[in-house]
Amino acid sequence: MTNDFYSQFAGNSIKASILSVELLRDALIPKLLGDDSSGILYWAGKDLARQFPVASDDDLVMFFEQAGWGHLIVMDTSDELITYELTGEPVARRSAAIKSPDFMLETGFLAEQSALHTNCVSEAKITFQNRMRLRISVTIDHNQPIINHDPATPIEIVRPQVEQDDETEEAQ
Repeated sequence: MTNDFYSQFAGNSIKASILSVELLRDALIPKLLGDDSSGILYWAGKDLARQFPVASDDDLVMFFEQAGWGHLIVMDTSDELITYELTGEPVARRSAAIKSPDFMLETGFLAEQSALHTNCVSEAKITFQNRMRLRISVTIDHNQPIINHDPATPIEIVRPQVEQDDETEEAQ
């Protein structure tokens, strides 16, 4: 079901209303969850990563774009630490509309994607945030391997069809 669910909506040219998503994410959920909102969103992000595992960094970047979370850039990688930067219109829009926007859903998602790829416990935190960008650092703990890990099959990322311009078509 997960891959079918993703494919149905990622390939749909009709985008969901930004208002409906923002109403749920930034008005309803924080009100319902109160002070526990950030922690629950972090764990919800981890759960979403298990439902929608991706195979590569390129797929992860595409998934973030399609989810409407922003433009994800892999800034630095080492054996123990991966640093991402999240920018783009979704980050700027939420930062302009909300005094302290919460990006813990994305943070948890990145932590769990790392755990799935390394088979080790991974945790993430926001290390920098302003109105236009945030940096998320994922720490991989190789001393805590995940035991009895049953890796899920990565989803097939839907890539937009690139339209050829007239010059390219004429050359063929």
